Amino acid sequence: MNGFLVNVASGERTELTPVSMLGRSQECNVIIPDPRVSRRHAMIRRQDDGYWFFDLGSFNGSYLNSARVTAARKLAPGDVLDFADNQYRFEQVGGAFDDGAEDDLGGSTIALIRSTPVIMLVSDVQGFTSLSEKLAPDDLAQVIGSWYGACETIMARHGATVDKFIGDCVLAYWTQVTPEARLSALRAAGEMIESCAETQQSRADLFASIGQNFSAGVALHIGKVAYGGMSQREFTLVGDPVNLTFRLEGLTRDLNQQVIVSGDFVRDWPEARQFCESMGVHQVKGRAQPVEVWKVVKVPA
Repeated sequence: MNGFLVNVASGERTELTPVSMLGRSQECNVIIPDPRVSRRHAMIRRQDDGYWFFDLGSFNGSYLNSARVTAARKLAPGDVLDFADNQYRFEQVGGAFDDGAEDDLGGSTIALIRSTPVIMLVSDVQGFTSLSEKLAPDDLAQVIGSWYGACETIMARHGATVDKFIGDCVLAYWTQVTPEARLSALRAAGEMIESCAETQQSRADLFASIGQNFSAGVALHIGKVAYGGMSQREFTLVGDPVNLTFRLEGLTRDLNQQVIVSGDFVRDWPEARQFCESMGVHQVKGRAQPVEVWKVVKVPA
């Protein structure tokens, strides 16, 4: 199953890559040469259940079927995207993703699936429901879109792969669990927190008007997962360690910590004590046994 964007005016058809950038920049996959369009205006990601559209905090916004995009939206065949009067129609060839459909698990597909330890990072915007209630749609779109863009940039800079965005949450991973990869993960987590502070500062008047800060929690965990090409889909992570990483991120609010890591993340890595301190064991939702948790006290230089 392949996705395409068709320029409604010219009929030009562009095949979408796993991550397609849209904007005025010559580096974008879909170049929109209009001064009203931001250089990195929007992004389309192919995720495990289809193609998802993200506005990246563009100044003039993005519209899907005439409605302003304020959060990640899954695309359907025939959807029309509008960027400052530049319209593009989304098309699919080969059928839509269907979680209930029978997957082709023969031959090369199975060969692409691996089971290996990975470092997982989950980050979630805190207080998103409250933000969506208090902010105007245009303001919310710019704030969350900027966060999406920051996530992509930070993960790429530190060698991670973004597996998927789920609303106001991101899952990324490193396929190595070496000390160097763990240092990169800690640096990425630190930059994620810094990016929230930068967003807060850039829209200080806006956040002051609603009496709320822009913040996110980050959790890091190491576990053995299955990852690879699931049927005709892109690479994705599968396994209980993925679920645990999401649960750990939820603990950041309970423990009043911006970044926490699991005991498995620091295990067999003596250098971790330079950056992390144990917070003991804590119960997480959905698990019978408590989990060892560490807080990050110093981000590696």
